[in-house]
Amino acid sequence: MRFALAVLASLMLGGSAFAADPVFPRGASVGLVPPPGMVESSTFSGFEDPARGAAILLVEMPPQAYDQVTAGFTDAALATKGILAESRSSLPLGDVKNLLLVGRQHAGSAVARKWILVAGTSTATALVTVQEPAAGAPALSDEEIRKTLMTLTFRQPPSPEEQLANLPFKLDDRAGFRLVKVIGNTAAIMTEGPKDVIDGAEQPVFVVGVGPGAPREDERQQFALRAFSSVPGIKDLRIERAEPLRIGGQPGFEIMASGKEAVGTADVKVVQWIRFGTSAYIRMLGIVRQADFTEVYPKLRAHSRTAQPGPRCPKARSRQALRTWPGGGWG
Repeated sequence: MRFALAVLASLMLGGSAFAADPVFPRGASVGLVPPPGMVESSTFSGFEDPARGAAILLVEMPPQAYDQVTAGFTDAALATKGILAESRSSLPLGDVKNLLLVGRQHAGSAVARKWILVAGTSTATALVTVQEPAAGAPALSDEEIRKTLMTLTFRQPPSPEEQLANLPFKLDDRAGFRLVKVIGNTAAIMTEGPKDVIDGAEQPVFVVGVGPGAPREDERQQFALRAFSSVPGIKDLRIERAEPLRIGGQPGFEIMASGKEAVGTADVKVVQWIRFGTSAYIRMLGIVRQADFTEVYPKLRAHSRTAQPGPRCPKARSRQALRTWPGGGWG
């Protein structure tokens, strides 16, 4: 799985606020009760009030991420994100260790109020970012924000199949591949073979992910080549074919290449398809040992033809929605 995970680079970021059950965006294992006026977002994992430009972004991470994230909450590190910390404290969340940072973020002439909560258990870490403009519409009080954050709830993670149902795309034909893992509510990793832990190209790997944005027709080739250049774990890549094509009736781009495992000696084939929509794209990447490629390639093609954007397929996000801590945005 270390190899398959490295293929991805990705994301983050109603009713009565304090008398309702927690809402788990897109079937996530972390949720909370959103304050009045905020509804679940269709473009990121969290909640938003578009009229006020306010948002709550939820990011799930492994349990060991807690120490890594909190260690990065230094004034110097925050300053690189334009964030000026005003206070650090913790909330009464029972056995859940946590750190709450309150401050303001400057981005050009815009200023946003910011609450960043890192909460950790033995099974997961949650990063919750609340942000709203410092000026303009009536703001939520600090007390309301804290009460909202105190509703943070962890639950047993959904099964991979349940997570797959919440992805912003669907796969009508898996062609014998089985789901191994869902990443960040935006991507799925599949394989053909008995092992769930995949190193190198020992088994065929197929990754499907969705991202916001719609490059113009004259930009699609460079867009696809840039995405392809990020394929890890493979050396001596030689592109054999790079050309536009139609995928499921929509414009797409295919890249075919050969190379070698970065660790190991096997020759491999790598194929990437990108299917472009009006406001988002689906990227599909298959990695197969060259000796198995003739047999596996038709199955990969079946995947690419049936990957369909769903109702939650993200639209291009606003710059405000992408500005969060840490990292922010999509890779």
